[in-house]
Amino acid sequence: MRVHFAIPVKDLEASRKFYESLGLQYVRNWKKPDQELEAVVLENDTGTRVELVYHPSNNEVLFPQIIEVLHVGISVPEIEPILEGKEVLKPITKGVSVKEFAFIRDPSGFPVELVVEK
Repeated sequence: MRVHFAIPVKDLEASRKFYESLGLQYVRNWKKPDQELEAVVLENDTGTRVELVYHPSNNEVLFPQIIEVLHVGISVPEIEPILEGKEVLKPITKGVSVKEFAFIRDPSGFPVELVVEK
């Protein structure tokens, strides 16, 4: 079974570069011209996919203020090198079920949890 998440974005190219910097790799893109939708599909080494979906009228992408309620968690080997140049929502914290984690914000404002597994 393959799992994927769809995330609305304000800038498709900036978002693609952001998620690629977290270790996801380009799989494909798709367009639905009749709905003015465009997306890029990225995948990590475990097969989980993220669809970055752009619609030109989606200027106000709003997400919950409590980052733990809605976010994407991505396993990474190290957190510290990724934080440079990113908006940090919650600094590196020791976890209970994971070694450590931190939250950053993607270019559209979506919260992303970086996780180092135990």
